[in-house]
Amino acid sequence: MNRFTLALVALALVVVSTRGEDADARKIVDAALKATGANGKMPAVSWKGKGKFYGMGDGIDYTGTWSTHMPDKFRMEIENAFVIVVNGDKGWFGGEEMGKDQLAEQKESMYASWVLGLHPLSDKAFTLKAIGEDKVGDKAVVGVKVSHKDRRDVSRFFDKDSHLVVKIEQMVKEMGNEMKQETVINEWAKVGDVKVPGKMTIKRDGKLYVEGEMSDYQATEKHPEKTFEKP
Repeated sequence: MNRFTLALVALALVVVSTRGEDADARKIVDAALKATGANGKMPAVSWKGKGKFYGMGDGIDYTGTWSTHMPDKFRMEIENAFVIVVNGDKGWFGGEEMGKDQLAEQKESMYASWVLGLHPLSDKAFTLKAIGEDKVGDKAVVGVKVSHKDRRDVSRFFDKDSHLVVKIEQMVKEMGNEMKQETVINEWAKVGDVKVPGKMTIKRDGKLYVEGEMSDYQATEKHPEKTFEKP
């Protein structure tokens, strides 16, 4: 066998290996979709939340409401604190228009939440890659990296038994500093036929950032237009 033939064989093995890896990732995501019951038919969602925010040191209690119409509309209202709204290419924080970098970062956060629903990943614009097995606490998990040419990579780790997402890893920026964010979904809740995150813990660069609990989920085809207007 000459060198040219050997090179072709090696290339074929790489292609087969890559395809197998993508197929494994797709199988993992499909199992997770089945486990959650998500189908994307009700893209507009609202919920309530409460918990503690540790981004400034000691934990600060918060309560609030969230409304989304993914992939480009978002509203978060924290009681007695502030309102964040994103509507397409416009965004406001506390009534003031967001700067370019702040809006871009908010869109990255929205993107990560959107693909948590998994159903968008059927679009060919996304690349899925299996990244092996691991453990989160006492749970055996298997990971999938989600890539998109316009967004940062986001990794999901799925419970090997329940197929539900246990952990999300992504890079975020805060005050110009890049850091690794890890979100652990501690509990899933069931709303109708769909499972949704019930409790979560977020860490940034290994430090506790948020402990949150979500409830009162509602899904519809569309929110009132005023939901995403300038606050």
